[in-house]
Amino acid sequence: MRNWPQHTQFFNHCINMQKKQSVSGSEGVVQIKTPPLLKEKIIPDTAKILIAGNERCFIKSMQKLLVQQGYESHIALTVQETVALLNQYRFEVIILDLKVVEIGGLQAMEHIKSKQRTSKLIMLSNNSIFDQVVWALRQGANDFFRTPYSPDELLCSIDKMLSRKAVAKRSQRKHDQLLNSEILHRFMINNSPDVIYLLNQDGQFSFFNNRVEKLLGFSREELLGKHYSTLISPEDLEKSRYVFSERRTGQRAAKNVELRLQQKKNGASHVSFKPLYVYVELNAIGVYRDNKENREKIFLGTYGVVRDISERKETEKQFHHQLYHDALTNLPNRSLFQDRLRLALIQARRYNQSLAVMFLDIDGFKAINDSFGHALGDKLLQVFSVRLKSCLREGDTLARISGDEFTILIPQVTSRKDTKKIAQKIIEEFKVPFKMERIEITIGVSIGIALAPGDSDSDEELIQNADLAMYYVKHHGKNGFAYYEDSERQLDHSSPPGEGEEYKAPLKN
Repeated sequence: MRNWPQHTQFFNHCINMQKKQSVSGSEGVVQIKTPPLLKEKIIPDTAKILIAGNERCFIKSMQKLLVQQGYESHIALTVQETVALLNQYRFEVIILDLKVVEIGGLQAMEHIKSKQRTSKLIMLSNNSIFDQVVWALRQGANDFFRTPYSPDELLCSIDKMLSRKAVAKRSQRKHDQLLNSEILHRFMINNSPDVIYLLNQDGQFSFFNNRVEKLLGFSREELLGKHYSTLISPEDLEKSRYVFSERRTGQRAAKNVELRLQQKKNGASHVSFKPLYVYVELNAIGVYRDNKENREKIFLGTYGVVRDISERKETEKQFHHQLYHDALTNLPNRSLFQDRLRLALIQARRYNQSLAVMFLDIDGFKAINDSFGHALGDKLLQVFSVRLKSCLREGDTLARISGDEFTILIPQVTSRKDTKKIAQKIIEEFKVPFKMERIEITIGVSIGIALAPGDSDSDEELIQNADLAMYYVKHHGKNGFAYYEDSERQLDHSSPPGEGEEYKAPLKN
């Protein structure tokens, strides 16, 4: 079983050399008369190679590689073409992509077995799960490569097959015996990229391959005889109850079940930096043997395959974070803020509580952007959000809506005094200038406040009402705060209050 990266430089060199050489034959068969590109080798005149696959570019590139080495190669893109060529020629080597078999290539496999008994068979696959590899070997494959393959390794394999054909014939019987031996099976299992395990009838581990120690930090000896539940995260224990120790078979068996498995504390250095639990994907199936006394089969235990999906889960986590957070400030965005506001409103109604929404805007931010550039403006937004967050409680939510506009969710408000203290604290905090790139920038903030359920019990209306109250502050001196309720009362106000004070006059038409 192979899993090497493709040697791109070598491969491109082969293709470039091919363009300089004379090529004769149709698209399905290519022969050249130039010497081999690599070391000299003796190739029988009758040596033919068949490449069967359903991806034209892939098999054509492999054909070019073989042509450079002096081999006569034929290609087949469908099952019908494969069968036709098998009936027409005797091939020394057959390279077969497992996708052809999946599409309906069992007919091709039968032709290989019946009419190409002396041919050497190489199988390709973009996957290398244990069952697939064992199946390929049992079909008579002499070698197995996972794509993308290594050109050097493929050529070496073909060369050995052709130059040692006589020896291979004499040792065929030994090869078949080895194929079915426990040694080969254990070799394939222990070299699997996945954790493979067996459970007995009581749910206790009776076998692990070598992969378990690298993934979880436990040696096989530490786990054998232990119940599977000792490895399961407490949160996933109920979900794992009927899948980790699976008794079903066929389509009903457990497939692609996501779980968290416990890692060993203070384990080996290669896992010590990982979190306590690792995300895995589980496939499991019940194992039975026939009962000679009656038709009911006897349950022996569970065979399972565990695949590490930590990287995929981390990617999903990052994507989810980016979806609901502002890229510049790393604060929640509008979508996440509204989700939390809806949840807070439900809680407030259930427990007869109040909450507040603040809408903030930086005074004169456009002028700062125009004077010092957007790069400095972005940096100002970042440090502004950090300082603003320091003014809030742990349970409050600060979000960036757009540009220089921010919103704050304050749950469990008992009176106006709660929000008034926070608003005054924010205004006082930004009297201290920001030191940025050898300059000092002093800003003010205009704050609008809406309360629920008094002003509204709708998340969208609360944000809108707080926004209206903020605009009232903008039009009456800035750098202060006002409540939406006061704006609605349409009170006359002869002169605006001082900086940082509460505005109670309405927004006039």
